[in-house]
Amino acid sequence: MNAKQQTWVEHAGRLIDLFDAGNDPDRSAWAALIQQRLAMPQAYVTVVGETSTGKSSLVNALLTKPVLPVSAKPTTGIVTHLACRSEPEPRLLAIYRDATQDLISADRFEQLSLDPEEDLLRLQARVMPKAATHVGLHVFDTPGYNAVLSRHEEVLMGFLPQSDVIVFVVGHRTGFGQTDQDLFEAVAAATAHDQDIPLLLVINRAPQGCTATDKRVAEIRRLAEDGLRRPMSLQIVPSTKVQKPDGTIAHLPMAADSLWDEVYRHAMNPARLAAVQRKLEQQILQLIDDADASTERDEVACTANADQRKLIEEQLALTRDARDESLREIDSTMTRLATALPLHVDKLISASLPRIDAEIMTSNKWLGSADCAEWIAGHCLPFEVRSIGQAIEEHIAIEMEALNRRLEEIANTTIAELDKTVTLPSDDPARRFAVNVASTLGQRLAGKAINSALRGLGGVGGAAAGAGNLAKMAVSRVGRLFGKTFGREVYNQIGRVFTKKMLERLNVAVQVVIEVVSFIRDASTWQNQLIQSSHAALAEWHEETSRELLNQHIPQICEANRAIVAEVYADICEPDRMASETDQSDRLESVRAYRQKLAQLRRNFQTIITPHRT
Repeated sequence: MNAKQQTWVEHAGRLIDLFDAGNDPDRSAWAALIQQRLAMPQAYVTVVGETSTGKSSLVNALLTKPVLPVSAKPTTGIVTHLACRSEPEPRLLAIYRDATQDLISADRFEQLSLDPEEDLLRLQARVMPKAATHVGLHVFDTPGYNAVLSRHEEVLMGFLPQSDVIVFVVGHRTGFGQTDQDLFEAVAAATAHDQDIPLLLVINRAPQGCTATDKRVAEIRRLAEDGLRRPMSLQIVPSTKVQKPDGTIAHLPMAADSLWDEVYRHAMNPARLAAVQRKLEQQILQLIDDADASTERDEVACTANADQRKLIEEQLALTRDARDESLREIDSTMTRLATALPLHVDKLISASLPRIDAEIMTSNKWLGSADCAEWIAGHCLPFEVRSIGQAIEEHIAIEMEALNRRLEEIANTTIAELDKTVTLPSDDPARRFAVNVASTLGQRLAGKAINSALRGLGGVGGAAAGAGNLAKMAVSRVGRLFGKTFGREVYNQIGRVFTKKMLERLNVAVQVVIEVVSFIRDASTWQNQLIQSSHAALAEWHEETSRELLNQHIPQICEANRAIVAEVYADICEPDRMASETDQSDRLESVRAYRQKLAQLRRNFQTIITPHRT
């Protein structure tokens, strides 16, 4: 850490002290997180990919001793930070949302990796890399995008925007599928602000001797670049399993040194480190500005006379009414969905049954019952379920778009009412208060507020992450007022989460089909029995789907939308914003002193800000 970085860390410490003295624990915790990064301003290397593509094994290959749990099932439920240091024994820590941390055992580390606690921000392992030249790397292992637990995906989506180098892992055998395409779209959106972020495509578990000319590798690379819409570097990591001449399987060490050499070059590139420093500096300044805007509202409220206080109270009431009306609209939409969706599913399933029956009855194209059953269980039923899921997605998207328009009307009305104070003199407290509120709402509705950005720092999802991509919809609904729009692909992403979960439900139900056909003896009746078992499988899926919609999916949509509304209006429409006339003078003096200290710290930071060189 150079002298300039040390100065930033010291100033950040003073900001933390100021927030603590001002009884502002949230901003103090956010400032502490930024300070931690300023103290170690290396690039964050984020490893992403579908579940069970070997991400954790690749990260373990960087280290002298494996730290991350590895298994055929998803093993990472939270972002895990690997800090490469010259320490012979790993030091394992749990880092919490309030910026505190605890030293933990290896067993506790593995337990939290699989099932993280609610207040856990991330795990950290301070470990020694195999190559001394890799000391200084900061690598983040993330939950698989296609993880069984959808909350794992939320963690990943919340962390992506904080990444400085991205390593995307694809399995050679499985190839590039729809899940990879979805994740590449998410990566493209998360890195749109910085087109210089290095991206490495890793083809993992490739056959020995596989090169870039391999047909599967070429196909994966083409599809990846199409999804990302920009080129990336390629690394091929061979499988650790090799068949010997006698037919037995030999297990080789993972050959990932070349990958980590390239990652280190990107992460330690001076231009990349300068970009990281600039990002952290801007977050500090934005945090100060956010705190100052909140404190300014206190100041102007303290300087208002009786008439001006009445106007400010009306403005507070206006924002509260807008918040409450927005919440009512959300609840109304969710009630409508809860009523309509089960009926919609009934109709969709009724329409799908004749198609399934027709597939079975035209069995002359099959060799027999077993082949037909395999087709129905592995292809026909999943196809129908996917179609039903897509229809449900479309229904939800239509309702969400209608909610968009209504929330825009509420926001437009609120802003128009606040704008009426523009005719007042520029130094009038009521005008200053209204301009402050409108500006703050604008920042938050556009998704640019510092609290939204920092909730993802270190891998914690918040209102900005919501349930999967659901909260992005809430932002898009009001964000269009401020030039922040999201395309149809965002709505489609939401449905993919639901459809994926519904297909997982089907995996259990289709076993009924296979089991029934396995015991068929009479060739003349197997088609009718297969139809009955297929109907039974779909009925079981229908019951679980309806339960999922009513008990989980719709409440998640509702919770994410309400969380966004709460965050947008947070600390703006508080009923106790106004100081009583008796303590107005004392409070004004305290608030002005606090703002002066914030302003001085901002000036201190401004004198050492990193210039952007093109």
